[in-house]
Amino acid sequence: MKRNKVIGVILMIAMVCALCACGKNKPSNGSVTPTTQPTVTTEPTKEPIATPTEAAKAAVLPGGKTLTVDTLPRVDGALALEPFYDAVFADLLGMSVDDAKLFLPCNNTPGAYKNLTEGKCDMIFCALPSDEQVETAKKAGVEFEYHTILSGGFVFFVNRDNPVDSITQQQLKDIVSGKIKNWKEVGGDDEPIVLFQRNEGSGSQTGLYRYVLPKDQVMEPILEHRVDDMAGAIDRVVDYDNGKGAMSFSYYYYVVNMHTSGQIKLLGIDGVIPSDETISKGQYPFLNFSQIVTRKDLPQDSIVRDIISWVQGENGARIARENGYVPYDVK
Repeated sequence: MKRNKVIGVILMIAMVCALCACGKNKPSNGSVTPTTQPTVTTEPTKEPIATPTEAAKAAVLPGGKTLTVDTLPRVDGALALEPFYDAVFADLLGMSVDDAKLFLPCNNTPGAYKNLTEGKCDMIFCALPSDEQVETAKKAGVEFEYHTILSGGFVFFVNRDNPVDSITQQQLKDIVSGKIKNWKEVGGDDEPIVLFQRNEGSGSQTGLYRYVLPKDQVMEPILEHRVDDMAGAIDRVVDYDNGKGAMSFSYYYYVVNMHTSGQIKLLGIDGVIPSDETISKGQYPFLNFSQIVTRKDLPQDSIVRDIISWVQGENGARIARENGYVPYDVK
Protein backbone atom coordinates (compact mmCIF):
# COMPACT_ATOMS: atom_id res chain seq x y z
CA MET A 1 0.00 0.00 0.00
CA LYS A 2 2.80 2.35 0.97
CA ARG A 3 4.61 1.39 -2.18
CA ASN A 4 1.60 2.38 -4.32
CA LYS A 5 1.35 5.76 -2.52
CA VAL A 6 5.04 6.47 -3.17
CA ILE A 7 4.63 5.63 -6.85
CA GLY A 8 1.57 7.88 -7.01
CA VAL A 9 3.42 10.82 -5.45
CA ILE A 10 6.29 10.40 -7.93
CA LEU A 11 3.86 10.35 -10.84
CA MET A 12 2.12 13.48 -9.60
CA ILE A 13 5.45 15.35 -9.24
CA ALA A 14 6.42 14.35 -12.78
CA MET A 15 3.11 15.60 -14.16
CA VAL A 16 3.46 18.96 -12.36
CA CYS A 17 7.00 19.43 -13.76
CA ALA A 18 5.82 18.62 -17.26
CA LEU A 19 2.96 21.10 -16.98
CA CYS A 20 5.33 23.83 -15.75
CA ALA A 21 7.70 23.22 -18.60
CA CYS A 22 4.89 23.44 -21.11
CA GLY A 23 3.68 26.66 -19.51
CA LYS A 24 7.09 28.31 -20.02
CA ASN A 25 6.97 27.53 -23.72
CA LYS A 26 3.44 28.80 -24.25
CA PRO A 27 2.80 32.51 -24.62
CA SER A 28 -0.62 33.96 -23.86
CA ASN A 29 -1.75 33.67 -27.50
CA GLY A 30 -1.14 29.95 -27.46
CA SER A 31 1.75 29.87 -29.97
CA VAL A 32 4.90 27.97 -29.10
CA THR A 33 8.03 30.05 -28.38
CA PRO A 34 11.41 28.37 -28.93
CA THR A 35 13.47 27.91 -25.81
CA THR A 36 16.60 29.29 -27.55
CA GLN A 37 16.95 32.82 -28.95
CA PRO A 38 16.93 33.12 -32.76
CA THR A 39 20.16 34.13 -34.52
CA VAL A 40 20.12 37.79 -35.63
CA THR A 41 22.08 38.72 -38.74
CA THR A 42 23.34 42.33 -38.69
CA GLU A 43 24.40 44.17 -41.83
CA PRO A 44 27.93 45.61 -41.60
CA THR A 45 28.04 49.30 -40.76
CA LYS A 46 28.61 51.41 -43.86
CA GLU A 47 30.36 54.77 -43.98
CA PRO A 48 27.87 57.55 -44.70
CA ILE A 49 28.03 58.88 -48.23
CA ALA A 50 28.20 62.65 -48.46
CA THR A 51 25.31 64.03 -50.49
CA PRO A 52 24.01 67.53 -51.08
CA THR A 53 22.18 68.90 -48.08
CA GLU A 54 18.51 69.78 -48.34
CA ALA A 55 19.25 73.46 -47.72
CA ALA A 56 22.05 73.76 -50.27
CA LYS A 57 21.83 73.42 -54.02
CA ALA A 58 24.64 72.60 -56.40
CA ALA A 59 25.89 75.64 -58.30
CA VAL A 60 25.43 75.84 -62.05
CA LEU A 61 28.63 75.92 -64.08
CA PRO A 62 29.09 77.90 -67.31
CA GLY A 63 27.19 76.12 -70.06
CA GLY A 64 24.52 74.90 -67.65
CA LYS A 65 26.37 71.91 -66.18
CA THR A 66 26.20 70.97 -62.51
CA LEU A 67 28.94 69.11 -60.66
CA THR A 68 28.25 65.83 -58.87
CA VAL A 69 30.40 63.47 -56.88
CA ASP A 70 30.51 61.20 -59.93
CA THR A 71 31.80 63.96 -62.22
CA LEU A 72 34.12 65.54 -59.64
CA PRO A 73 37.65 65.84 -61.06
CA ARG A 74 40.67 64.68 -59.10
CA VAL A 75 41.80 67.68 -57.05
CA ASP A 76 44.92 68.42 -55.00
CA GLY A 77 46.67 71.49 -53.70
CA ALA A 78 48.77 73.45 -51.24
CA LEU A 79 47.92 73.66 -47.56
CA ALA A 80 47.57 77.45 -47.71
CA LEU A 81 44.89 77.11 -50.41
CA GLU A 82 43.03 74.12 -48.96
CA PRO A 83 40.33 76.21 -47.20
CA PHE A 84 39.66 78.01 -50.49
CA TYR A 85 39.21 74.96 -52.69
CA ASP A 86 37.27 73.15 -49.97
CA ALA A 87 34.81 76.06 -49.98
CA VAL A 88 34.74 76.18 -53.79
CA PHE A 89 33.74 72.55 -54.16
CA ALA A 90 31.32 72.67 -51.25
CA ASP A 91 29.51 75.41 -53.16
CA LEU A 92 29.70 73.57 -56.47
CA LEU A 93 28.43 70.31 -54.99
CA GLY A 94 25.80 71.85 -52.72
CA MET A 95 27.40 70.26 -49.66
CA SER A 96 28.79 71.42 -46.37
CA VAL A 97 32.53 72.06 -46.37
CA ASP A 98 33.06 69.11 -44.01
CA ASP A 99 31.31 66.78 -46.46
CA ALA A 100 33.14 68.17 -49.48
CA LYS A 101 36.52 67.68 -47.75
CA LEU A 102 35.96 63.93 -47.88
CA PHE A 103 36.64 64.06 -51.61
CA LEU A 104 39.44 66.65 -51.63
CA PRO A 105 42.97 65.56 -50.69
CA CYS A 106 45.73 68.02 -49.83
CA ASN A 107 49.25 66.72 -50.48
CA ASN A 108 50.80 70.20 -50.33
CA THR A 109 52.78 71.83 -53.14
CA PRO A 110 55.45 69.15 -53.84
CA GLY A 111 52.93 66.29 -53.69
CA ALA A 112 50.35 68.15 -55.76
CA TYR A 113 52.77 68.94 -58.59
CA LYS A 114 54.04 65.36 -58.50
CA ASN A 115 50.50 64.00 -58.78
CA LEU A 116 49.66 66.37 -61.63
CA THR A 117 52.81 65.40 -63.51
CA GLU A 118 52.08 61.70 -63.07
CA GLY A 119 48.45 62.05 -64.17
CA LYS A 120 47.07 61.20 -60.73
CA CYS A 121 45.01 64.38 -60.52
CA ASP A 122 43.35 66.78 -62.95
CA MET A 123 43.77 70.17 -61.30
CA ILE A 124 45.76 71.59 -58.41
CA PHE A 125 45.47 74.81 -56.39
CA CYS A 126 49.01 76.08 -55.83
CA ALA A 127 51.55 78.83 -56.21
CA LEU A 128 53.68 78.69 -59.35
CA PRO A 129 56.03 75.67 -59.50
CA SER A 130 59.75 75.62 -58.91
CA ASP A 131 62.18 75.31 -61.82
CA GLU A 132 62.84 71.72 -60.73
CA GLN A 133 59.12 70.87 -60.78
CA VAL A 134 58.80 72.32 -64.27
CA GLU A 135 61.86 70.38 -65.44
CA THR A 136 60.57 67.13 -63.93
CA ALA A 137 57.29 67.60 -65.78
CA LYS A 138 59.11 68.40 -69.02
CA LYS A 139 61.12 65.18 -68.79
CA ALA A 140 57.82 63.32 -68.40
CA GLY A 141 56.44 65.01 -71.50
CA VAL A 142 54.10 67.24 -69.48
CA GLU A 143 53.59 70.99 -69.79
CA PHE A 144 51.63 72.98 -67.21
CA GLU A 145 48.85 75.48 -67.87
CA TYR A 146 48.18 78.25 -65.32
CA HIS A 147 44.93 79.99 -64.38
CA THR A 148 45.23 82.86 -61.88
CA ILE A 149 42.57 82.88 -59.15
CA LEU A 150 43.77 84.80 -56.07
CA SER A 151 46.02 87.69 -55.09
CA GLY A 152 48.38 87.28 -52.17
CA GLY A 153 51.74 88.22 -50.82
CA PHE A 154 55.02 86.51 -50.06
CA VAL A 155 55.80 87.75 -46.55
CA PHE A 156 58.58 87.78 -43.98
CA PHE A 157 57.94 87.72 -40.26
CA VAL A 158 59.87 88.15 -37.00
CA ASN A 159 59.17 87.93 -33.31
CA ARG A 160 56.79 90.67 -32.20
CA ASP A 161 59.43 92.01 -29.77
CA ASN A 162 61.91 92.64 -32.57
CA PRO A 163 62.12 96.46 -32.86
CA VAL A 164 62.60 96.32 -36.65
CA ASP A 165 59.30 96.97 -38.45
CA SER A 166 60.48 97.31 -42.06
CA ILE A 167 63.54 96.66 -44.21
CA THR A 168 64.41 97.49 -47.78
CA GLN A 169 64.51 94.96 -50.59
CA GLN A 170 68.27 95.33 -50.76
CA GLN A 171 68.64 94.70 -47.03
CA LEU A 172 66.47 91.61 -47.41
CA LYS A 173 68.65 90.32 -50.24
CA ASP A 174 71.75 90.88 -48.10
CA ILE A 175 70.15 88.98 -45.19
CA VAL A 176 69.12 86.06 -47.40
CA SER A 177 72.56 85.88 -49.03
CA GLY A 178 74.31 86.04 -45.65
CA LYS A 179 75.99 89.43 -46.12
CA ILE A 180 73.98 91.01 -43.30
CA LYS A 181 74.24 88.82 -40.21
CA ASN A 182 73.11 91.02 -37.32
CA TRP A 183 69.92 92.99 -36.70
CA LYS A 184 71.91 96.06 -35.62
CA GLU A 185 72.92 96.46 -39.28
CA VAL A 186 69.28 97.23 -40.15
CA GLY A 187 68.41 99.34 -37.11
CA GLY A 188 67.64 96.56 -34.62
CA ASP A 189 69.25 95.11 -31.49
CA ASP A 190 72.67 93.52 -31.39
CA GLU A 191 71.33 90.04 -32.14
CA PRO A 192 72.40 87.52 -34.79
CA ILE A 193 69.86 87.08 -37.59
CA VAL A 194 68.64 83.47 -37.71
CA LEU A 195 66.79 82.83 -40.97
CA PHE A 196 64.68 79.69 -40.94
CA GLN A 197 64.23 78.32 -44.46
CA ARG A 198 61.86 75.69 -45.84
CA ASN A 199 62.38 72.35 -47.58
CA GLU A 200 63.25 72.33 -51.27
CA GLY A 201 60.22 72.13 -53.56
CA SER A 202 57.89 73.70 -51.01
CA GLY A 203 55.87 76.68 -52.18
CA SER A 204 57.56 78.93 -49.62
CA GLN A 205 61.13 78.03 -50.54
CA THR A 206 60.28 78.41 -54.22
CA GLY A 207 58.88 81.85 -53.37
CA LEU A 208 62.17 82.86 -51.74
CA TYR A 209 64.01 82.07 -54.97
CA ARG A 210 61.38 83.79 -57.11
CA TYR A 211 60.88 87.02 -55.16
CA VAL A 212 64.20 87.65 -53.42
CA LEU A 213 67.24 85.85 -54.80
CA PRO A 214 68.00 82.95 -57.16
CA LYS A 215 68.75 79.67 -55.46
CA ASP A 216 72.50 79.82 -56.07
CA GLN A 217 72.72 83.16 -54.22
CA VAL A 218 70.79 82.10 -51.12
CA MET A 219 72.93 81.08 -48.15
CA GLU A 220 72.80 77.40 -47.27
CA PRO A 221 71.17 77.05 -43.84
CA ILE A 222 72.53 74.70 -41.22
CA LEU A 223 70.30 71.67 -40.69
CA GLU A 224 68.54 73.01 -37.59
CA HIS A 225 67.53 76.15 -39.49
CA ARG A 226 65.59 74.17 -42.12
CA VAL A 227 61.93 73.36 -41.36
CA ASP A 228 59.61 71.07 -43.31
CA ASP A 229 56.27 72.82 -42.87
CA MET A 230 54.84 76.33 -42.68
CA ALA A 231 53.59 75.92 -39.14
CA GLY A 232 57.06 74.89 -38.07
CA ALA A 233 58.54 78.07 -39.52
CA ILE A 234 56.20 80.22 -37.45
CA ASP A 235 56.76 78.16 -34.31
CA ARG A 236 60.53 78.40 -34.64
CA VAL A 237 60.40 82.19 -34.95
CA VAL A 238 58.32 82.27 -31.76
CA ASP A 239 60.35 79.79 -29.76
CA TYR A 240 63.97 79.83 -30.98
CA ASP A 241 66.16 81.41 -28.28
CA ASN A 242 63.04 83.13 -26.94
CA GLY A 243 62.43 84.52 -30.42
CA LYS A 244 65.52 86.72 -30.39
CA GLY A 245 66.74 87.35 -33.90
CA ALA A 246 64.61 84.68 -35.58
CA MET A 247 63.03 85.32 -38.99
CA SER A 248 61.23 83.30 -41.64
CA PHE A 249 58.84 83.58 -44.58
CA SER A 250 55.59 82.19 -45.93
CA TYR A 251 52.43 83.26 -47.75
CA TYR A 252 50.24 86.02 -46.42
CA TYR A 253 47.00 84.06 -46.09
CA TYR A 254 48.60 81.21 -44.13
CA VAL A 255 50.31 83.49 -41.61
CA VAL A 256 47.27 85.73 -41.09
CA ASN A 257 44.46 83.15 -41.15
CA MET A 258 45.66 79.55 -40.80
CA HIS A 259 48.44 79.58 -38.22
CA THR A 260 47.98 82.88 -36.50
CA SER A 261 50.24 83.79 -33.63
CA GLY A 262 50.21 86.87 -31.46
CA GLN A 263 53.92 86.33 -30.99
CA ILE A 264 55.00 87.35 -34.50
CA LYS A 265 54.65 90.39 -36.77
CA LEU A 266 54.90 90.83 -40.51
CA LEU A 267 57.86 92.84 -41.73
CA GLY A 268 57.27 95.74 -44.04
CA ILE A 269 59.27 95.82 -47.27
CA ASP A 270 60.33 99.29 -48.42
CA GLY A 271 57.98 100.68 -45.78
CA VAL A 272 54.89 98.77 -46.99
CA ILE A 273 53.35 96.37 -44.47
CA PRO A 274 51.52 93.44 -46.12
CA SER A 275 47.75 93.67 -45.62
CA ASP A 276 44.55 92.98 -47.54
CA GLU A 277 44.58 96.60 -48.68
CA THR A 278 48.24 96.88 -49.76
CA ILE A 279 47.98 93.54 -51.56
CA SER A 280 44.70 94.25 -53.33
CA LYS A 281 45.98 97.69 -54.42
CA GLY A 282 49.27 96.21 -55.64
CA GLN A 283 51.34 98.31 -53.24
CA TYR A 284 53.15 95.46 -51.50
CA PRO A 285 56.24 94.56 -53.56
CA PHE A 286 56.12 90.76 -53.30
CA LEU A 287 52.72 90.00 -54.78
CA ASN A 288 51.90 86.33 -55.21
CA PHE A 289 49.12 85.11 -57.48
CA SER A 290 47.68 81.70 -56.66
CA GLN A 291 46.82 79.42 -59.54
CA ILE A 292 44.70 76.54 -60.65
CA VAL A 293 47.26 74.48 -62.53
CA THR A 294 46.34 71.85 -65.11
CA ARG A 295 48.17 69.93 -67.79
CA LYS A 296 48.12 71.57 -71.21
CA ASP A 297 46.74 68.40 -72.75
CA LEU A 298 43.54 68.76 -70.70
CA PRO A 299 40.64 68.29 -73.17
CA GLN A 300 38.83 71.48 -74.14
CA ASP A 301 35.47 69.96 -73.21
CA SER A 302 36.65 68.86 -69.75
CA ILE A 303 34.44 69.94 -66.86
CA VAL A 304 37.66 71.19 -65.24
CA ARG A 305 37.65 74.13 -67.67
CA ASP A 306 34.08 74.99 -66.67
CA ILE A 307 35.11 74.91 -63.01
CA ILE A 308 38.06 77.24 -63.73
CA SER A 309 35.77 79.73 -65.49
CA TRP A 310 33.37 79.63 -62.53
CA VAL A 311 36.17 80.18 -60.00
CA GLN A 312 37.67 83.05 -62.01
CA GLY A 313 34.31 84.84 -62.02
CA GLU A 314 32.33 86.56 -59.31
CA ASN A 315 31.56 83.28 -57.52
CA GLY A 316 35.24 82.63 -56.90
CA ALA A 317 35.74 86.21 -55.75
CA ARG A 318 32.81 85.86 -53.34
CA ILE A 319 34.21 82.65 -51.87
CA ALA A 320 37.64 84.26 -51.57
CA ARG A 321 36.24 87.19 -49.59
CA GLU A 322 34.10 84.91 -47.40
CA ASN A 323 37.16 82.87 -46.44
CA GLY A 324 39.69 85.63 -45.87
CA TYR A 325 41.50 85.53 -49.22
CA VAL A 326 42.13 88.46 -51.56
CA PRO A 327 40.35 87.99 -54.90
CA TYR A 328 42.37 88.40 -58.07
CA ASP A 329 41.35 91.52 -59.95
CA VAL A 330 41.36 90.54 -63.62
CA LYS A 331 41.30 94.25 -64.52
